[in-house]
Amino acid sequence: MTHTTPSAGKRHPLARLLPASVRQWYRRVVNLTEWEIARRRRRDPYADEPPDYVAPGSRFTLGILREFMHYHKWYVAACRELGVSYRLLDLSANDWNERIHQSACDAFLAWPSVGRRAWRELFDDRLRLMEFELGLYVYPSYRETWLYENKRRTRDWLLTKALPHPRTWIFYERRPALEFVANTELPIVAKTCLGAAHSGVWIIRDRAELRRLVLRALNRGLLARGRHQSEAEAGSIILQQYLPDVREWRLVRIGDSYFGHPKGRVGDFHSGSGKVEWDPPEPRHLDFLKYVTDLGGFTSMDVDVFETRDGLLLVNELQTVFGAGFSVDQTRINGEAGRFARDPDKGGWCFQAGDYARNACANARVLHVVAELSRRCGL
Repeated sequence: MTHTTPSAGKRHPLARLLPASVRQWYRRVVNLTEWEIARRRRRDPYADEPPDYVAPGSRFTLGILREFMHYHKWYVAACRELGVSYRLLDLSANDWNERIHQSACDAFLAWPSVGRRAWRELFDDRLRLMEFELGLYVYPSYRETWLYENKRRTRDWLLTKALPHPRTWIFYERRPALEFVANTELPIVAKTCLGAAHSGVWIIRDRAELRRLVLRALNRGLLARGRHQSEAEAGSIILQQYLPDVREWRLVRIGDSYFGHPKGRVGDFHSGSGKVEWDPPEPRHLDFLKYVTDLGGFTSMDVDVFETRDGLLLVNELQTVFGAGFSVDQTRINGEAGRFARDPDKGGWCFQAGDYARNACANARVLHVVAELSRRCGL
């Protein structure tokens, strides 16, 4: 059987000829969302396939919730490769509740949309209703998707769990924000709540510039690079301690599979750099990953971790799903892809070679869901 791996999608070649400032301006004033949706659909090899897929011998049928930018294609690819039946469902439909009930699916796979504020609210609202009011098995869980691409929620969650993280301040009012600006140490990092890679991140080294940015955030709002002006975030500002010379790790847990590698760095940024390093994580990195995910009850989570020069590990971000634009693997040792797992006999960590991060880790998520369904059914 020939498997088709969906493309991660690339920018049009002509876009590279334009200065970044021109591209950002154009995206800010011209809403390209519909064009982007069409582009993503063209790159989805399953876009024209029937919404129902019946795999011979599959014990379960999984509901795949359609994502506006077609990230659900990873789940489609995973189910087809693993021989798991699925139904593609539209959570944005007016009769979504009826469709969910009539689907008779055993579990539902989610990849929340965050391209527009309304999309984000749709997934927040309806995933919560599905899990807590309808009692359905949604994966990743709502407690995981609730944190997805939301830096305010992540900071507050880390505080409630007393987990180490870079010092972060969030302001909603002018007076305390400007008092902080007048006295804080520079440089400092400013962030939007949403924003992939470093599109919504600024490193500010000038106090007057910081004051202007804070006032703009509290009034007309900040806009992550590449987003339309209608998506500006107004009424709050996120400021974070600037940590020079840190190394950032992508540490991922999917079920009982653990992955890790350092992010490459270009200039001041790791995220969105397009560079991947393959130094293997140490046991202490994996122990930290397990501690954070156990504490949150997470089984589908990327924990982006800063490591300081003295070895301190700090949680920077939590993302329950993530793309695979730069690498199809999440761990490599001596050029061989694989995962880490707990050694049931010795209790430590052991490396297992294999393609465990396939399809942006969607295969691992589907396998975890099938295993959980089998456990619940006593199979």
